[in-house]
Amino acid sequence: MRYDVIAIVASARGVSPMRRLLKRLPVKLPAAVLCLADCRETLASELAAETGLEVRTAKSGERVEPGRVYLSPPGRTPLLVDDHTISLAPYGPESVALQPQDHFLCSIAAQYGSRALCIVLGNFDGDGVRGAQAVKERGGTVLVLDRQTALHWGMAEPIIRAGAVDRVLDAEEVAEALRAWFTPCGILECAELQFRLGELLETVLRSSGTRMGNIRLLDAESESLRIIVHRGLEKPLVECVATVRRTEEAACARAFRFRQRVVIEDVEADVQYRPYLEVARRAGFRSVQSTPLFAAQAKIAGVLSTQYPYAHALSAGEARLLDEAAMQAQPLMARFEGMR
Repeated sequence: MRYDVIAIVASARGVSPMRRLLKRLPVKLPAAVLCLADCRETLASELAAETGLEVRTAKSGERVEPGRVYLSPPGRTPLLVDDHTISLAPYGPESVALQPQDHFLCSIAAQYGSRALCIVLGNFDGDGVRGAQAVKERGGTVLVLDRQTALHWGMAEPIIRAGAVDRVLDAEEVAEALRAWFTPCGILECAELQFRLGELLETVLRSSGTRMGNIRLLDAESESLRIIVHRGLEKPLVECVATVRRTEEAACARAFRFRQRVVIEDVEADVQYRPYLEVARRAGFRSVQSTPLFAAQAKIAGVLSTQYPYAHALSAGEARLLDEAAMQAQPLMARFEGMR
């Protein structure tokens, strides 16, 4: 499924994840993005500088165009009228009694139907339920944040209870699904694959007796390994290590280059790992292993890493479990490769 518009709903508390989402979008954006959020006046210029996207504050009478990001003006709610033209309602996104999110989403549904993707980063007291239902009824797609990563869970819960949602994701999965969606495959398929990889990672962590790990995929364009699912790392640290060039000396990059598992039993004693010691100390791990993940025809597509809070050498049993996980990941890696 391709979409012509991405509608993002965020409260003031949701502006930060909204920024993270927009940073992950490709510069050559084939869809328009409309954001209903409590945006300050300078946010458009800040986001334009951060993302490389064409970001502007929505103006009444302006026609929505692909490749542009439109932010709601302070104290106003953008609505779409005939021919994808913007009209500004004289109330803001947090004017709960006036149901701004419902009106915003209903106008998106009416204009775009099945070509609309709605992402809910936060809503209020049921506002947004009717709008999300309208998007679903017209064949559009609705994604919401999950309980663990939404800053204030409960804001999106009424939408989930109403059944007006296709998938519940964490903030990073939403961002990665959006980025991966700009492929021949649909965003729900991308999100489902991420969900499956997340389940695989959680199984590995339980078996390994640690809480920290991630799966990275190769971004061929930038020749780097990018985290697609992770567990146990705080968000600021995830952003610090989200992308590692394949030529670096991090364990994941070495595993990718050497096409075999790399185990660093004590990062403090590994000379090549010195550039990453500060991150390791802040994250609280002392040891790391990285296992390459292969797609079809022995093509390497990603890396599975686990971190441990103590110096650690893998046992033969742990190595077998990691090899089994890599085998289970192979069809998922092949599907991701097919999306490129």
